[in-house]
Amino acid sequence: MATLLSHPQQRPPLLRQAIKIRRRRVRDPQDPPPQMAPEIRPPSHHFSPEQRALLYEDALYTVLHRLGQPEPNHVTEASELLRYLQEAFHVEPEEHQQMLQRVRELEKPIFCLKATVKQAKGILGKDVSGFSDPYCLLGIEQGVGVPGGSPGSRQRQKAVVRHTIPEEET
Repeated sequence: MATLLSHPQQRPPLLRQAIKIRRRRVRDPQDPPPQMAPEIRPPSHHFSPEQRALLYEDALYTVLHRLGQPEPNHVTEASELLRYLQEAFHVEPEEHQQMLQRVRELEKPIFCLKATVKQAKGILGKDVSGFSDPYCLLGIEQGVGVPGGSPGSRQRQKAVVRHTIPEEET
């Protein structure tokens, strides 16, 4: 009795292809499997001296103008990071100092914070009518406070406009 698999002409195309692949592997076990797509190589990391200098200056700028508080297990001192950059880029000390001075003379970055107030309670109005738009103010103080400090230690400030209408008009 003949089955579908015993006659090569009646086998489905995918099964015929799988059998051919198996036969090739049995014949050539040491040969690597054929590659369907050409190998993609990563881009070269060999920069021109100008590109390397620009990249080094960008890294210096980033270290000098770090934002935020580093994690406890990360490097906290800028001097350590600068020394690491100098070693990683294989920069001579004189060249490092020149580039560092050049970067320090650049304009400092402007940091912006976008905040969305989800809820505000017990806030007095900021104008004479008692209403204000926006309904609250946020303040940012640079270099003030200790991480984990108590919020109750700060004195609450009110920015309410009162008594702005002259006495004779009321």
